[in-house]
Amino acid sequence: MRLITLPNLFSNIGWLAKVVTCFGLLLALISWIFNEFQFLLYYPVATNLLFLIFFGYSLYQPQNIIEKFARLKEGNLTPSTIKYTRKVTICWCLLFILNGSIALITCFINDMYWWTIYNGLISYIFTGLLMGGEWIVRQKLKH
Repeated sequence: MRLITLPNLFSNIGWLAKVVTCFGLLLALISWIFNEFQFLLYYPVATNLLFLIFFGYSLYQPQNIIEKFARLKEGNLTPSTIKYTRKVTICWCLLFILNGSIALITCFINDMYWWTIYNGLISYIFTGLLMGGEWIVRQKLKH
């Protein structure tokens, strides 16, 4: 369903969502072929890795991904705002490294309780904290 519904959503990053979805389908196929559900546990690891690659790669482009998002809302940006968007992009990269590493550890310890607690709850809390914290910092910097 995600592959069918995503083409018109998020035109700038729709392809990334498709890649993540295809990787999830590949893990599902491998799990089915080998009759081992554990391959599916690596989906959060793959997702973090793909987002790390995407965000990290954008740091070497004329506009990083956060700057592109900011330009969609604000239009022209000041040099200090552009510098800020670069720092935010780096923060996201660090989150993807931390999140993906812990997700990988939960795969290695092979305990569904801890895998579920981290990947189904704690990782979302970390992501929400970064989003909320960045929003608060951005509001303070605007004033």
